Amino acid sequence: MVALNKSDLTPAQRAHTRRILWLLLAYAIILPPLVWIRANTAVAGYIPILMAIAASLPVLGIFASWGRYVSDERDEYHQTMALRRIAVATNATMGAAVVWGFLQGFGAMPLVEAYWIPCIWVLMQGMFACIGAFARGAE
Repeated sequence: MVALNKSDLTPAQRAHTRRILWLLLAYAIILPPLVWIRANTAVAGYIPILMAIAASLPVLGIFASWGRYVSDERDEYHQTMALRRIAVATNATMGAAVVWGFLQGFGAMPLVEAYWIPCIWVLMQGMFACIGAFARGAE
C-alpha cells in the first residue's frame, strides 16, 4: 500500500489504514499505563494476565485488519501484492525467529521477548513494500 495521495488508495486500503491508525492509537493509550503499573505496583493473581491480554488486543486487531483487507480488496493487483508482502514478511520473520531461538539455546544471544516477533513482521512488510516500490519505479 504505497500511495502518495489519499486518492491513490483503493477503498479497502483506506478502510485498512483507518483501522490500523485507530488500533495504533488504542495501543499507544493502553500500553504505557500497563507498563507503569507493572513496574511500580505489586500486581498479583489474575491481574497480570488481564493486563497482558489488554496489551495484546490492539496487536491482534492489526492482524485481523490485514486479513480483512486481503478479503475486502477487489483490485487483484493490490491483493496479490499484499499477499506477497505478507508471505515474504512471514517467512523472513519466522526464519529470523528460528535462527535467534537456536542462538539463544546455544547461549550465543540474549533472551528476546516474543512480543518483538510481530514488530519484526511489520517491519519486514514495510521493507518489502519499499523494495517493491523501488523495483517498480526502475522498470
